[in-house]
Amino acid sequence: MTYRRRIVALTGAAGLVLSTSTALAQTTTVACNDTTVLPNPIFMAGSSAFEPILSQLAVQIKAKQNVSIVYDPISSCLGVSSVSPPVDNPVPQPLTGTAHYYTVDPTDSTKTVTNSCTLSGTTMASVGISDVAFFSCQGIDRPASIGEWDGPVQSMLIIVPKDNYTTTSISSQQAAAIWGCGQNSGVGNFTDPGAIQQRSQTSGTQILIARNIGVPENAFKGVSNSSSGALLTSLLAVPDHQKAIGFVAADFYATRRSQISSVAFRGIGQPKAYYADSTAIATDLKNVRDGHYMIEGPLHFFSPLTAGQPAANAKLVLNWLTGAVPIDPTDTMNVNYVNTVAVGGDVPQCAMKVKIDKDGGQFSPYHPPVACNCAFEAAKLVTSAAGTCTTHCTKDTDCTGGTRCQTGYCE
Repeated sequence: MTYRRRIVALTGAAGLVLSTSTALAQTTTVACNDTTVLPNPIFMAGSSAFEPILSQLAVQIKAKQNVSIVYDPISSCLGVSSVSPPVDNPVPQPLTGTAHYYTVDPTDSTKTVTNSCTLSGTTMASVGISDVAFFSCQGIDRPASIGEWDGPVQSMLIIVPKDNYTTTSISSQQAAAIWGCGQNSGVGNFTDPGAIQQRSQTSGTQILIARNIGVPENAFKGVSNSSSGALLTSLLAVPDHQKAIGFVAADFYATRRSQISSVAFRGIGQPKAYYADSTAIATDLKNVRDGHYMIEGPLHFFSPLTAGQPAANAKLVLNWLTGAVPIDPTDTMNVNYVNTVAVGGDVPQCAMKVKIDKDGGQFSPYHPPVACNCAFEAAKLVTSAAGTCTTHCTKDTDCTGGTRCQTGYCE
């Protein structure tokens, strides 16, 4: 088994504040193709883990660009299939049932409301969103007719109920025994198949866990759950919380820390276990950004290509969702995007110090064209080290000491 190379990088800090946003489920009878409610719709499907952040970005896109995101959170690999059918079922399939669109909560402008709309049954997805790469979903290389764009970096967390105070870390070998052997795991209290929680083999969260513990995603033991929300409900319903264990994405975990705790993870070849954050109670995602925490990877956005380009409306949305272009044209440094992704529990590419070569693969150093380490840590309310992230700027000449103006800070 190949050991993964760990690259450690230094980070800075600074201080903006952004309110936390929470999605609230609402049911409506709106048709998803009703342009009086949803002007200029673009239909997307895929990862349920990314939906909390997507909902906030979608509200900004609607307000600033008058484009409506309509999203079907059917799972990562089904999102890939929605834009690139697998070889064993090559006929493109339309989205069916209901999908979601997002509005500002009328009682609290810092929150979003998730609304349901009815799909026509003939609508095709323009963009598929996956927590994992094309190959991880379909077992083949991405065809040339499908484009791929990397988005924010997610981390997947192994979790226990909040009142489990004794389980604070886990190794890849222990995780492999729990989800690979179930009642025969021999790992502490985690031998009850009804208390061990999993997602499904099409879940990007499960696939990333699988790649890091060496258990095939279709061989996991435990209770299957259709979504992260369902997994949380099932986990907390286990009568003995000391036996309950599961996993979710960090962007799902971000607003549920009062109910569950993440545990530190020791990957193959690592001398110790690391939290995604610098400590159990921190929110800085430091160990994700510098590559110490191993269960991580970028969001993947996929879209069909014509003459090497996605459809015009898809290209616009892809630029906004990846942070390539500000949603608000007046936000020239794209600070709102950094804030939204950071507070939502993921890491924008501009705040990363490492890049991974494949799901469960090796890390190498990464230097973004325009860094946002200080803006990221400001959004997370991280206290910077003395002398770092203290100078706000609008241009390079505002900076000294070999730094330059990057996302509002000299670094």
